[in-house]
This record gives sequence, C-alpha cells and structure tokens, in this order.
Amino acid sequence: MSVLIYSDKLDLYKELISSGELIKEQYGGDIIGIVIGADNAGEVDKIKNLGLSKIIVYNLPELNNYNPMTYLRAIQEAINEFKARYVLMNANYKNKILGGLVASKINAGLVVDISKLTIEDGKIVAEKPVYSGKALAKEEISGDKAVLLIKPGIFKPKEEGSQSEVIEKTIDLSGLNLELTEFIPKSVEEGIKLDEADVVIGGGRGIRQKEDLELLKELANILGGAWGVTRPLAADYGWASEWIGISGVSIRPKLYIAAGVSGQPQHTSGIRESKIIVAINKDSEAPIFKFADYGVIGDLYQVLPKLIEKLKKS
Repeated sequence: MSVLIYSDKLDLYKELISSGELIKEQYGGDIIGIVIGADNAGEVDKIKNLGLSKIIVYNLPELNNYNPMTYLRAIQEAINEFKARYVLMNANYKNKILGGLVASKINAGLVVDISKLTIEDGKIVAEKPVYSGKALAKEEISGDKAVLLIKPGIFKPKEEGSQSEVIEKTIDLSGLNLELTEFIPKSVEEGIKLDEADVVIGGGRGIRQKEDLELLKELANILGGAWGVTRPLAADYGWASEWIGISGVSIRPKLYIAAGVSGQPQHTSGIRESKIIVAINKDSEAPIFKFADYGVIGDLYQVLPKLIEKLKKS
C-alpha cells in the first residue's frame, strides 16, 4: 500500500507530505511523490530532501502544459505500479478536474476542498466547506481507495527529512481523446502570494468601493506582505480574483490585519492559523473581535491612513 502525492505547485508538497504522514501512521506503506512536466530537474531538487520514499518524474515535452488526459495517464500508471490506495493533491480548479478523472478510473471515493483531515476510529474523516462556506460537512472514507484534494494552508509544512530516491519514467501518450491546441498562461498580479505571506492585510464589507483597496495594498507594501479580501468582495463584487476564507485561500501569516471584516465563520475558518490577528472595525459587536488578539474599534478610513502615515515615518 502506498500514498501518492501530486501537486502542480511544488511549494505545497511539504503540506501534502504532512497529510500523507497522517494516513501512513494509520495504515503504513510508502509516501511517493509525482512530478509531471518537461525539464523539471531543478524542481525535483526542491522536494528530494523531504523524506518521500520515492519521487517519480515524468519528464516529457508533451507534459509541460496542463492537459488533464495526459496527467491522468501519468498518475494512473504510478497508481498501478505502486499499488496506491490514496492519492493526495492540492485543491484548485485544475486538480478538481484531474482528481475526478483519477477517482473514476480507479473506482475510488473523492473529497475536494478538504479543510481538515483526521483519523477517527481507524477511518479517514475529511471536513470541507459547503453552502459557500456557511457550514462544514464531515465525510468518512469507508472504502479502501480515495482521492483527497486538500486546501493549502491546512497542514504545517513538512520539515526536511531523508533524501528520496528519484526515478525518471516515460509514458505512452498515444490515443488520447483530448488534444491541447493552445496554452495561454493566466495573467496574475505580481506580489507575494496570500498563502505564503508573513503579513496579510484583509478587507471586508467595510470597504466602500474598489478604489479604496489601495489602502490595503499600500499597507501591505509597507509591511512587506500581501493583501486580500473576504468572499463577498471577490465573488459578489468582482474586486479580486480570490478571497481569504475556508472556501478560498486559507492563510497562516505571522500577522493578519482585518480591516472592515465582520468575522463570519467562512472567513475566520480560513485565518485560524494566523499567529497574531488585529481587527479594525467600527462595530464593537463584530464577531471578528472574538478571534482577534488585538482590536481597534474605529472606522478603517480613519485608522488605516493614520497607521500608514505612522509606519512611513518610522
């Protein structure tokens, strides 16, 4: 029996390995990593000292750009060769497609957007947000196979361990029923990623208009951090491409400043690993103050400019 780990973002391997060790502790076996893509020797170097039993590298030009059918073939071959019962991936839109394909091919259960993974009475239990993050569903894995897509920021990254055996493999990619004709990279705003930042500035419905997000950006820039918003500002208003929360990006910064954030469960579940939380809200009864280490009762439009001015002078 083995646990197979695949991530399209190698910096998330450390978190997935931690979740894999939870399963290994209960069921035994090996934890095997998969790297897919062309010219990836440098990427493999980043994860070969994390204590994986093996790292399987599929190094073909045809795998350089994402095609769910080619990636499926690579993962399915590894599953068959190493008799993997569990496949762990980071949860994003690409892996939800890929995870569904893998689960259907190996007749396995599938749980996506996992926010908590535990072992209860010898069985794997996964929690995931439902109803736009307003509630959590608890799902028990009763079968002997499962594909589990875990949200970033849930598990603490694995510390360095023993060197892994690296095995390069090739696969037959003929006869695919889906052909990639063109790949256009997604245009993303430069800056520190939310799930990697030591300092995060978050804005909620207290932000009156999109242009006022510049306050968050300026403060984040001064503190060398990242900025983000709650789900309504991103999903409903379209002011950002992603949001902070259990159904969006879970964060674990050293400092999180929540400005105009009410503190609904969908949001607070995604910030619970923050070391220090500072809340700024003019409503003294806002739920966010129950989660904050420090609270400022005041209008963010008065507090943030003064804070920015003070930091610029220091």
